[in-house]
Amino acid sequence: MILVTGATGNVGGALLGQLCSSGVPVRALVRSSERGDILRGYDCEIAVGAYEDPASLHTALHDVERVFLVAPAGEGMADLEIAALQAIRAGRPDARVVLLAAEGVDAPGERGGRVLAEHRRVVRHLRDSGLPGTVLAPGSFMQNLLRQAGSVQEHDVLALPAGTAAVNHVDVRDVAAVAAHVLTSDGHDGATYTVTGPEALTYEQVAASLAEVLGREVRYVDAPPQDARAALVGGGLSPWLADALLELHEAYRSGHGATVTDEVEKATGRPARPLRQFLTEHAAAFR
Repeated sequence: MILVTGATGNVGGALLGQLCSSGVPVRALVRSSERGDILRGYDCEIAVGAYEDPASLHTALHDVERVFLVAPAGEGMADLEIAALQAIRAGRPDARVVLLAAEGVDAPGERGGRVLAEHRRVVRHLRDSGLPGTVLAPGSFMQNLLRQAGSVQEHDVLALPAGTAAVNHVDVRDVAAVAAHVLTSDGHDGATYTVTGPEALTYEQVAASLAEVLGREVRYVDAPPQDARAALVGGGLSPWLADALLELHEAYRSGHGATVTDEVEKATGRPARPLRQFLTEHAAAFR
């Protein structure tokens, strides 16, 4: 049995669908029965629980051999995931953990700001726990570009504080495919896999590709950080997470984010989805 946490999120949701379609026994952890209703069409068990509730995790971990672990990005993320690791170690000490982190989590130094700092805390705890574990470190999600849909719709502008940085973008479905491979095969304990798309592109190139898909001009604007922060907070992100994203873009501007790997192809036998394919599939959101 595989326990998928974050089952209604981007990567967790994609992973749940892929595992269910493959006939793998899977249990989805959700925070409420209402969230569980979203998953009623999946061929999976549903467990209601929370990282901060050890008793609920103990129930969810019954007969579980492997766990996909992710918490919502935000302040306190590391505390939640560490609490989950403690519950796993107490209840299922032989369970393999596949932890979703972020690109650069294993790089020397402290670059990347608060998000990578949170991820590094969890990775250290996992490695020290004695649990068999694997870390997935994806690049920037293609799905994050959908936050720019309103700006593109109204102003034909892609506005991000990334300068001329080249950034790899990866589809969450490909991250999920790598997770599914690691969860259902052996030989991955102790590994960290950096999961990226097939190319690193500047946001000017992203805008040009989006313009071709939409059939109209789309410009990239290197937004001042204070303007980008205001837009993120105005769009509903917490100030903590908005500042965290600005720190990530600052890291991109320094050249961290251009790495391209073939982990998707090694796991699935096919190349990672290119950004142009993602933009074509989601053109309606930008129109």
